[in-house]
Amino acid sequence: MASRLVFIKRLAIFLGLWLVLTGASPSGLAFGIPTAVMAAMFSMRLLPSGGRGVRVGAVMAMVPGFMAQSVRGGIDVAWRAFHPSLPVAPGWLHWRTKLPRGGPRVTLGSELSLLPGTLVAGSRGDILYVHCLDIRKDIAGEIAAEEARIARTIGEAPG
Repeated sequence: MASRLVFIKRLAIFLGLWLVLTGASPSGLAFGIPTAVMAAMFSMRLLPSGGRGVRVGAVMAMVPGFMAQSVRGGIDVAWRAFHPSLPVAPGWLHWRTKLPRGGPRVTLGSELSLLPGTLVAGSRGDILYVHCLDIRKDIAGEIAAEEARIARTIGEAPG
């Protein structure tokens, strides 16, 4: 029963996304409904239900910070690229995450790649390999803050 409810939720999300992309055009539904059903089926296969739940309110609270980090990251990279002295001090940071495997870690990796001057270049076990344009910055502090935000979103105690 629970997996059926998850399937219905995912179907609603994919169908809603389809409607947004097509401007809710009725002529697109003949193709959109089967596509949404298949997408929901594949998502159930690739990411089975029964994992950790996501708190919608917490996700919505993350959106402004996510957008701000995206803009900040873009501005930072552009500033470095056009600065006459190209202020970089590249290096690597190995971050041991406390987030559970799967979606939470993938989310952290994706968000870290939006932070100014950082890119997650791989992982092994609970270690994320983060390439930094300027290792002199407090990147560890920024990563810790992002990890804590994601932990709160999934209802985990920030570690």
